[in-house]
Amino acid sequence: MLKSIEKIKGLGVYQNYIKPAGTQEFGIKNLIYGWNYSGKTTLSRLFAQLEAKTANPDLAGCEFSFGTDNDAITEKNFTRSNISVRVFNSDFVKANLHFDGGSFNPILLLGKESEEAQRKIVKLAERIKRSDSVQRKLNGEVETLKQRIAQAKTETAKFIRQRLKVDPYTAAHLGQDVLAVSTLDCQLLMEKELSDVIELALTPDSKRPSTVDELQASPAIERLHKEAVTVLATTPSFSSTLKHLEEHPPIERWVQSGLHLHPTAGACEFCGNELSLDRFEALRTHFSKDLADHQERVDGLLARVRAAEFRLIWPKAEELNPQFRDSYHLAIDGLPPAINAFNQAVQSLAGEVQCKADESRKAMKPSPLAESLEVAIKDAVAAVNAIIKQSNELASNFTSAKADSLRKAKYHYVQQFLDEQDAAGLEVKKDRQVKRCDRLRAYVAKLQPEIERLQAEISQAQQGREKINERLASMMGSEAVQIKVVKDPAGQDRFQLIRKSGAVAKNLSDGERTAIAFSYFLTKLQEIDHAEFKGTIVYIDDPISSLDANHIFHVTAAIRALFFTQQDRNAQWQTTCKQLFVSTHNFEFFNLLREIKPVAKKQGAGLFLIRRTAENASKLEDMPASLARYQSEYQFLFEVIHRFNQAPDKTAHDMLMLLPNAVRRFVELYTYSRLPGPKDAENVDERAEVLFGVERAKRILKIFHYFSHGNTLDRLAGNNELIFDLEHAVRDLIGAISERDKPHMDALIAAIQA
Repeated sequence: MLKSIEKIKGLGVYQNYIKPAGTQEFGIKNLIYGWNYSGKTTLSRLFAQLEAKTANPDLAGCEFSFGTDNDAITEKNFTRSNISVRVFNSDFVKANLHFDGGSFNPILLLGKESEEAQRKIVKLAERIKRSDSVQRKLNGEVETLKQRIAQAKTETAKFIRQRLKVDPYTAAHLGQDVLAVSTLDCQLLMEKELSDVIELALTPDSKRPSTVDELQASPAIERLHKEAVTVLATTPSFSSTLKHLEEHPPIERWVQSGLHLHPTAGACEFCGNELSLDRFEALRTHFSKDLADHQERVDGLLARVRAAEFRLIWPKAEELNPQFRDSYHLAIDGLPPAINAFNQAVQSLAGEVQCKADESRKAMKPSPLAESLEVAIKDAVAAVNAIIKQSNELASNFTSAKADSLRKAKYHYVQQFLDEQDAAGLEVKKDRQVKRCDRLRAYVAKLQPEIERLQAEISQAQQGREKINERLASMMGSEAVQIKVVKDPAGQDRFQLIRKSGAVAKNLSDGERTAIAFSYFLTKLQEIDHAEFKGTIVYIDDPISSLDANHIFHVTAAIRALFFTQQDRNAQWQTTCKQLFVSTHNFEFFNLLREIKPVAKKQGAGLFLIRRTAENASKLEDMPASLARYQSEYQFLFEVIHRFNQAPDKTAHDMLMLLPNAVRRFVELYTYSRLPGPKDAENVDERAEVLFGVERAKRILKIFHYFSHGNTLDRLAGNNELIFDLEHAVRDLIGAISERDKPHMDALIAAIQA
């Protein structure tokens, strides 16, 4: 239950409204009285936002807070509120009713729900139509894409068939290979690799390659070099030496080589001189056994070093399968440099050993050996043998290798086809269009039941036509305007307003439109389940606009019948809904509703007043006691005027904003009560001239005509100097009535002081 409006900020005339201290809480029945432009409709729109549970763009940026039995309802949480609200105001009429006149037959579609349902049906039908059109277009595009994909498959299959000489090979075969390749990693080959596999795949059996022997190589120099380090550093031991031979190694070697030719003393074969026994022993002593053993080691090492020089013959590239020849050439290119480096090291070591042989007595050290001489040859040989081995394996498994090469070549072109298709996006486009068609078909399948449901809603809404007609007849006092159901060109039911004669109702009066709109609103409320309606808050804003006094009684009776009930004539009224709010500018209607007093545990009925207090400020407050006790607006109007006239400070008078309209309305009622006949005066100015005199009447009414109605606030704000004329005009009015109709003035003063 709503208990109060604690604040409203940034909304129309409620720029900074705070609930006045001491203001009563809302009751079950709440009557709000206020003149035009005081803010009643704005307040109803705030209630309508609670009904919609969605933000109204016209209320954007405003702040508000409703006090309730529980937590406050504010602009931040109202969408989550579970209260049920129904609002009748000018916005409701615009949203639910259409009154069209002119030369064509006006159609009245009642009900925001029915109208919205029909709009949805039209939109849904248009969507189905557009969906069908789009589906046809998409199907055409899918067929075109299928043809392009099929053509691409046919051309690719033809290329593979001709390039790889496989027959048969059709688009169907390509499709199978596409499925296989799609599950594998990329099958594209490098240009050289592709050329090799194609060459092998196309090699006839008659040119099957033969096998070749692998290379054998055991280069050895590191061990010899290590031995040379020891041998060259060694010097033989001597017991006695001949200085001349020691100083002349070539002669020493010559003598040593011929010494064995003279095992005993005798004549020299070279010079013919006699070789004495002493000379022979001296020579034998010089050439010791240690020297002989040393020289033997050096000579043996020299022979082995010279024998270590590496020689290798390898197969020609033409002996291998063509696809390995290039790699074979690359591998072979690394072998000669390795052999040359090795042999150069051998030759260098042999020269150094030879020097040792020539000068046995001299300790020597061989040059350092370059690294990896043996490994370089072995690695190069291993690389060559790897190519030879592959070629030999191919030769040994020629048939299966040829088939594998054919498969690789095919898969390469299939992968190429897939990549080209991906780049072109044909398959993706086709699948996307097919999925769009599927979604559209599913979408259309959902729309048709929705259309049927909406049509059923419209049919159910129009079942209330008879109830509306009954209420119209009751509210307007006759069947002058009724509703009948007609078919539109699409065969849908529509409401049409007709006169009692059966003619189409055109040029409806404001009163007739108000009666129709409020009848529809009340009928819609009756569609709510009884239990739900018991928990519903209803706000009605000025339902008697443009209605005469007789119709106001009918509207009051309709409100009483729907919203209030009595167990018997002596019982008090009970409300059928949770809370009822009615705002009006009509004091007579206000009084009629005030007579209905529902019972509540805490508070039954609340009387409130909305009044403008400034240009952008209105106040919702308790109904003043003086106004609450009056049975006519006339007495209240006089009290406003009298209070202003008696106020010491006219500019601070709290009813200043109401004064122009109050005086003008009071003069209308007073002059009409004195001169009711049309022959005496046509309007308030003419009647005032008759009663007050021309000059005084103009002084009284000129200022109030200027400030009254919708221009009151703007003109008061921009013409502060004219406010002082109000005091004189009010004094003239009080003086005129006091002079010409003193008993009436005395009665008015007595009434407001009672």
